[in-house]
Formats: sequence, C-alpha cells, structure tokens
Amino acid sequence: MKRNLVLVGVLVICLIGGGLLLNTNGTDAVSVAATQKESILTAEQVNVSFQQVGGRVTQVGGRVTQVEVLEEQRVKKGDVLMHLDSTDLDLQIAKAQKDLEQMDVKIKQIQDSVRNGGHKVSTQELQAKLGVESAVTSQQQINKGARDEDVHRQEIVVTDARKSLENAQLTFDRTKKLFDEGAVAKASLDSAETALSTFQNALAQQEEVLKKLKAGATAEERKQASIAAEKAKTVLSQVEQARDDLTNNAMNADILQKQKEAAEIQLKTLQTQRERLTLKAPQDGKAIKVVPKVGENVAIGGTVVLLETDNLFYDIYVSETQVPSFKVGAQVTGHVLALNHDLTGDVRFITAAPQFANLRMSREKGQADLSSFQVRVYVKRADDLLPGMTVEVKTDEIAAR
Repeated sequence: MKRNLVLVGVLVICLIGGGLLLNTNGTDAVSVAATQKESILTAEQVNVSFQQVGGRVTQVGGRVTQVEVLEEQRVKKGDVLMHLDSTDLDLQIAKAQKDLEQMDVKIKQIQDSVRNGGHKVSTQELQAKLGVESAVTSQQQINKGARDEDVHRQEIVVTDARKSLENAQLTFDRTKKLFDEGAVAKASLDSAETALSTFQNALAQQEEVLKKLKAGATAEERKQASIAAEKAKTVLSQVEQARDDLTNNAMNADILQKQKEAAEIQLKTLQTQRERLTLKAPQDGKAIKVVPKVGENVAIGGTVVLLETDNLFYDIYVSETQVPSFKVGAQVTGHVLALNHDLTGDVRFITAAPQFANLRMSREKGQADLSSFQVRVYVKRADDLLPGMTVEVKTDEIAAR
C-alpha cells in the first residue's frame, strides 16, 4: 500500500514537471520548430535535351548516332554529350551551297555583261552622235547650196580650162597648116588633135560642175540627205534603247543578289539546325542519367541527359512573421551537422510555400495557423560538401539582426 502511494506520488510529480517544462517559454516543440530549421543540401539538376527548332525537333528526325558521355561522368560546359543523325541536313546544306555557287556565277556573268555592254554602248553612242552630226551637216550644206567661194573657185577653174582649150586650138591650127604644107608629119597633127579633144572634154566637165554649183542640189539629192540624217538619229535612238536594256540587266543582277542573300540566310538556318544535332553540356556538372542509346529515336522535347550541376542549395520554410527577416540576395548562415562547421549562402528567391508546408501552431497557446514561405539558399560547392547533408538554420538569430 505504501509502495503504491510512492509510485502515485512520483507519477504526479512527473506530470507536473512535464507540464511546467512544456509551459516554459521557448522550450516547447512548437517554439523550437519556429526558431530552428533543418534542411537537406540538394544538387541542382538540369534536364538536357536537343534544342527545338520552330517548336519541334529538327526535321531530319531524332535518331541517336553517337553517345559521348557515361553516367557518373563529369563534364565541362561545352563538352559534346550526344549526336543525332544529320544525313538529310547534310544533303540540304550541300544543295544550298551549290545553289549559292551557281548564283555567284550568274551574278558575275550579268555584271560582266553589263560592264562590257556599257563600254560597247558608249562607243556606239559616240559613233552615232558623229554620224548624226555629219548627216545633219551634209543635209544643211545641200539645202543651203554651194558657198560663194566654191563657185568663184570653180569659175577660175573653168576660165583656166577655156584658156588651155584656146591654146590647144591654136596649136592644132598651126600644126594642120604645117601638115598641109608638108612641113610636119601626120603624127604631129594627130597629137595636136588629141590634145585639143582632151582640153575640150576638160572644159565641158568643169563647166558642168560650175553649173551644178550654181543650180544647187536636186530634189532627189535633198531627199537622200534627209533620209541619211533620219537614219543617223535612229541609230542614236537604238543606242539609248540598248543602254536601257543594260540598266534592266543591272537590276536583274540586284534582284539575284537579294535572292542570294535570302539563300544565305536559309543556309545559315540549315547550318544552325545541323549544329543543334550535336548536344553540348550547358554547364559544368556530372551526368547522373543518360536516357537514349545509339540507334534509338529521341522523343520531341524529351530529356536525354540528366545533369547534376555544381550548384548546391537547400530550402527552409519560415512563417509569415519570420519571412521579413529574409531578403533576396542577402546571406544566410547555416550549420552543416555532418561536418560541424558553418556554411554561408545567398538567398536566391522567396515564395509562398505549398499548402502542405504551412506551420500548424499549438492552439493551447492561443495561436492560429500561420502560412509558410519557402526560402531557397544557394551555397558554393566544396569537396567535403555533399548533397544529402543536413543544414541547420537558426531563424531567431537571423531575425535578431
């Protein structure tokens, strides 16, 4: 009986002591949870996939031809991870390059033709202008008639021819008289007669020339001169038309040049698509999962390599009364339990936590439920710092700063 009373007394004392401890400010479970947070270090992971083009994987398909990385292998940013089949794109690129080469040849041909045609047209234009000038001058000369000095010069020629004829006539008369007297031979008479006939013809010709000079050109000659002038002008017009054709050809070269520029853009697009068939590491890290094997097809937008980066972070959940103590970009000091040393990190973002993470406060203390906020802290990687380690953060010390 006495023993039972002792046990009852001990139990009452324990209950009273426990109640007192729970009611001691700052030592109950809820208070401890509100002032001290624990989290797990996590390595940031990146889902690496082939870059999409126009909302889809490149049109050549997604068959894997070569895998350059193994699981648990560390890679540097830019290291090649995987290749896709590029046969179709290689053919398209080759055709685009040949098309550009043909365009270059055509453009050069047109440019050379325009340049050579320009020289030719310039020469033709000069000749045509000279022809027009000569034809117009001749026409004006014919329409105007002979100049006075030309008529005077021809009159002098006629006078000289007449005097020469008179001398020839005197010579013939004397020779004939001597021949009749038997003083000269028949040959001398024939020679004098021939000279007389020659001077008679010369006089007649010079008189005809003088007559034409004084009378002016005939209607037929005027018409022919007019036709010649019009033909010369027509040649000049044809030269201008040829120059217009050269201008059009030059415009065709410009159009072809624009088409070439568009083709170059298309080629660059194909080359970009070709480059995207080679998957490269976006940053330093470790490949923890390689999905496809050689010969398999890659699904549109599907992850092919899961990369664990060198960035480490941990999340803590704080109440709405504590969240004002945290600022994006500010530093937070935590304690790594496994290594027993402090770890400083930077707050990357603060956001409302999911509903399941809300802190349920003790209603015995008269407190209502409080919403929680997620605070993500990034830390620098170290050799002894491993994902999965526990980090402890004392939020009351941060709030007290």
